[in-house]
Parts: sequence; C-alpha cells; structure tokens
Amino acid sequence: MAISANLKKENRFRSLIKASIFCTYLVILAGAVVRMTGSGMGCPDWPKCFGSYIPPTSITELPNDYKEHYIEVRRLKNEKLAKMIRPLGWTELADQISSDPSIYEETNFIWQRTWIEYVNRLAGALLGLFLLVALWASLVHWKTKRSIPLILFGIIIVTGFQGWMGSVVVSTNLLPGVLTAHMLLAFLVITGLVYLYVKTASGLRALPTLSMGNTMRYALAVLIGLTLIQVLLGTQVRQQIDVIAKSLAHTQRELWIEQLDWVFKVHRSFSLLLLFGNSWLCYQVFKYLNHYHAVFRASIYLAIFVGIATISGIVMAYFSVPSWAQPLHLFLSCLIFGAQVYLYSVLGRKTRIQTGSMIAS
Repeated sequence: MAISANLKKENRFRSLIKASIFCTYLVILAGAVVRMTGSGMGCPDWPKCFGSYIPPTSITELPNDYKEHYIEVRRLKNEKLAKMIRPLGWTELADQISSDPSIYEETNFIWQRTWIEYVNRLAGALLGLFLLVALWASLVHWKTKRSIPLILFGIIIVTGFQGWMGSVVVSTNLLPGVLTAHMLLAFLVITGLVYLYVKTASGLRALPTLSMGNTMRYALAVLIGLTLIQVLLGTQVRQQIDVIAKSLAHTQRELWIEQLDWVFKVHRSFSLLLLFGNSWLCYQVFKYLNHYHAVFRASIYLAIFVGIATISGIVMAYFSVPSWAQPLHLFLSCLIFGAQVYLYSVLGRKTRIQTGSMIAS
C-alpha cells in the first residue's frame, strides 16, 4: 500500500513537471507573438499593467499624461539598474541603459497590444504556479533522490529571475542584449525540467545497442552546443531586423534581408550544418534504436521540428520576412533544443537489471 501511494505521488510529480514544460513553451510562444505584433511595450510597467492587475481596454481609462508618467517611472528604474550592474564591470551596458534615448520612447496605447502582452504575463504566472506545486510534490523524493527537489528549487529561482528580467525588458524598452539573456535563461529552464522529467521516469527499456547509444549521445552534445550558437546568431539577426524595420517604419519588407550583415550569412550557413547533423542523428536512431520507443518517438519529433524550422527560415529569407514566420521560427528552435536535451538525457540514463525487469537508477 505504501509503495502504491508513493508511486502515485511520483506520477503526480511527473505530471506537474510535464505541465511545467508545456507552460514554459506556452510562455515562449506567447513571447514570440508579442515580438511579432510589436506588443512588447503594451504594458509600460511591471508586474502591473498601467498600474492595474487587469489592464484597460480604452485610452479613456488613462490620464492624459500617461506617456510622461511611465517614461519617468522607467527612467528611475533604469538608473537603479545601471548603478547595480556598473560595479560588476558592465560599464558599457550600464551607460546604454541610462543614456540610450530610444529607451525613453513611449508607445501609443493600443488595447490589443496591451492584452497580448498581458496574456504573455498570465502564461508566466501559470508557469510559476505549476512550479511551486511541483516543488511541494517533489518532496516525495526527498529521502531517496534529494537532488530532484533541489534542482527544481533552482529552476524556480531561475524562473523568478526571468520574471525580474521581464521587468528589465520593459524598463529598457526591449534593449537587445537583455532579450538575448532572456532567451538563454528560458533554455536553462527547459534543460532542468526535461532532465527532471527523464530522471524520475520508471520502466524505461535498456538500449538495444549501448555503444551506438553512447555515440549518439556524444553527437547530441555537439548538436546542442551548435543549436545554442545558432540561437545566439538568430537573436543577433532578429535585433538587426528590428532596427531595419524601425528605420523603414515597418514597411518595404523586401528590403530587410539585403541590409543584414555577415551575421545573417553565418546563421544561414549554420542552418545547413544543423540540418545535416540532426538528419544523421535521426537516421541512426531509425536504424539502430527503433525498438527503444522513447528515443524513436523523440527523434521523429526532432526531425519534424528541424524540417519545419528550415522551411520557415527559407520563407523568411526569400519571401520578405512574413510576420507569421518569425515567431514560428523562434518557437521551433526552442522545440529542437528541448527534443535534443530529452534525447541526451534518455540516452544517458543508467540502468540495472533486477528479477528479469529493468529498473531505472
């Protein structure tokens, strides 16, 4: 009875981790839609939106001087932020935060953009709620696998820091470097949650070909590193596109790509490397590990994600950067990273045989 009760608690914990992974991707997708629609400054303050937990739907609900008010609020917050990071050696960033005039450009109130940004924040709050409940549920592992609740606690700390970073993104009016850090922290959360999901699984079958599993794990480590480099290059390309789009008043999309510098060319070439690398990996899984269902299923998803991401990149490069392709491309890169981390974690699980059945260690 006690074993059955513990098993139910462990399954409940894994369900919460799975829900947290889903919410993490929901936040990423919502953030991508925010970027696509230009809604990043839909709420000029944080954590409230126009000073309220439920944002307005009409400009008549705002005072006439709302722009000046929120510019001053951001100015004071940025001064504090600059003083905080300057002693850390980030002098150039601190100067940019405190003196860049674009940071103090207040956008006009458009209720649709306000609510798009508000939904993004609600998704983040939902993620935080699932993580807190999962932390409570993780205590079932405290005596046997204390690392599990400790890792989850670390994930919550990172997620909380992400929330604070969200306030920085708002106060700095979408400062490019801050957005890149925002993405990297999201990848760190994905890595931790996927690791916990695999770590707490039971009943996984032993690998049919252990040596091939190890080879693919080494290949995955390289691919994960290349994916991170590609994402960093992609954020640089996106920042350039934002500047170009703003200079052209978000018109003449056919001119955007030709104004990009060498970073775009490297990013484009890197996509071929990742396409071939992931294709090789998926082929090896189909050939040698097709009976190991967790690996086989994840490799199918990986192949689909890589294929669609490649197509969306081609569409953006040769069809004038359609707005719908930008969030899709970003979201798929996150899905690719998650699938790679999952495969790496599953292939790295150690197993032992006991009474004729495999027990995950």
